[in-house]
Amino acid sequence: MARALNVSQPTVREALLQLEHAGLVVRSPQRETVVTRLSAEDIRERANLRVLLEPEAAIQALPRMGLEEYRVLDERLDAIHRALAKDSYHEFVAADLDFHRQIWEFSGNRTLVKVLELITVPLFAFLSIQRSRVLKDLAHMVRSHDPILAALRSREEAAIREAFRQHIDSSYRNFTVDGTGAEEHREKRAAR
Repeated sequence: MARALNVSQPTVREALLQLEHAGLVVRSPQRETVVTRLSAEDIRERANLRVLLEPEAAIQALPRMGLEEYRVLDERLDAIHRALAKDSYHEFVAADLDFHRQIWEFSGNRTLVKVLELITVPLFAFLSIQRSRVLKDLAHMVRSHDPILAALRSREEAAIREAFRQHIDSSYRNFTVDGTGAEEHREKRAAR
């Protein structure tokens, strides 16, 4: 790999260590490094943790959220909508993660941000790979982030918790059966 990338072996080793710490690869010392694979149970566990922790981050963010913070979230939401309009799946995933990360950051809780990163980034990466194999276009995607921002603007804890629960449940429902999103693919094919 070092030769192919024209970099030193320590550079590759350090990059792989960083990917391992982010939960994106699994290393077997002296053997191999492979991309993290998540089972249906892994996805279910991570989604359940997101349902608990993301609304908590959002609620902790509320006292810090003023006009500027809402403007930033509006920009993140616009990036999601632009990616959907361009039918750019990879831009959509990046914008989606940026939107969520911004809310976490606004919480001011560094530990919560780190935990959410460890739970969510591998989930986004793995499911992005799975979805990119079956999605032909993003037309079926709904504006699922809009209710989150509306709930944040309402400043009502119950509305925030419910918006996140619905968003996360709908995002992962089809992957908690077998971890591949095969059900999502079948549903899209049947809808055509």
